Amino acid sequence: MSLFIYEAINEEGKIVVAEINSLNREEVIAVINQKHLTPIKIELKSDSQKAKELNSIVLFDRFTYLDRIILIRNLASTIKAGLTLSEALEIMVADNNKKIVRDFLIEAQQSVLNGQALSSVFAKHPKIFSPIFSGMIKAGESSGTLDKSLEELNHHLNREYSLIKKVKAALTYPLVLIIASISIVVVMLIFVLPKLSKSFTQNNIELPLLTRFLIDISQALSFSFLLDAVVVILLIVFIKYFKKTAVGKKIISYIMFNAPGFKKLIKKVMLVRFSRTLGSLISGSLSISESLNLTARAVGNERYEAAILKAGEDIKNGAPLSEALKDNPELFPNFLTSLMAVGEKTGTLGNVLKNFSDFYEEDVEGALKDLTTLLEPLLLLFMGLTVGLISLAILMPIYQMVGSFKY
Repeated sequence: MSLFIYEAINEEGKIVVAEINSLNREEVIAVINQKHLTPIKIELKSDSQKAKELNSIVLFDRFTYLDRIILIRNLASTIKAGLTLSEALEIMVADNNKKIVRDFLIEAQQSVLNGQALSSVFAKHPKIFSPIFSGMIKAGESSGTLDKSLEELNHHLNREYSLIKKVKAALTYPLVLIIASISIVVVMLIFVLPKLSKSFTQNNIELPLLTRFLIDISQALSFSFLLDAVVVILLIVFIKYFKKTAVGKKIISYIMFNAPGFKKLIKKVMLVRFSRTLGSLISGSLSISESLNLTARAVGNERYEAAILKAGEDIKNGAPLSEALKDNPELFPNFLTSLMAVGEKTGTLGNVLKNFSDFYEEDVEGALKDLTTLLEPLLLLFMGLTVGLISLAILMPIYQMVGSFKY
């Protein structure tokens, strides 16, 4: 006899988890059917325990952007094929092996079987799913067009993912140069300079100011590597926390919008994200007011968020959206607001915004090329100057030491 653990759905639609001693899986299925249950999962308890142990050591298991796209794509496909929402989720639970995704699907299935809306399940996980998920799914549930809302959301996520990949690909090389520069400086300060400084001290060489400054930094870094690691970790934690604060968002937004070369890129990326998100929400049958509220939370920039929320207030007072956005010409160009005015008059605002986002995405590629063209020589120059200064700080006392030798 072996001990099996199973998950099944009872007649009330609730998930039941239990253990049973049996010779094989066929007998377990027979017992489950006798209890008028629908089996979801059956496995040996030893296998289940091993799976839990494996999952417990996956420290970095997370819900990736690609996981979200696949989840929405599969959900849209199964519902469009004619399955009920609970049947679609049941198939996706059985087909998914990634623990964090599977746990969410099981939670969603149980919630739906208990009579809850699917949008409410997504809304419970704001750190994983942005407001646009629950907003578009809620609109689809309300209008009875959940399959179309999911397809619209899937299209939105795919285009957003494409934009993210383009930005990351363009900035990878400059990031590698920055990391290489920092690594070279750290290696020279920690491993090269301390050995040379001992020789300088033993020969009573009067060190230049630059050399003394670098030796002081080297000694501080070499004092305790554990302390260095703690400081780096605390700095990373502080930066992550600071970015989420209201003051941090304002400062980061100000720096990005005033940094040479970045302002143009940031503005274009925000315009693509704003127009695509708002266009998708409006096409998903959400009201303008609710769409603006969700877009403001999803756009990811403090200045744009404030401007969009203000436009939402103006709309409540009777102003057209295109006119409300004209108050911020620095953020929303006249070309966009003019197109929106046409879309409002013809009732095609959602399509106008999505077409604009596709058009502007091409401009983002141009802005990325311009930025990388500017950054690469600047970073190479920075690397050269940094290494050159450290080399100069090392060579000056060496020349003094050689010159002091008497033959």
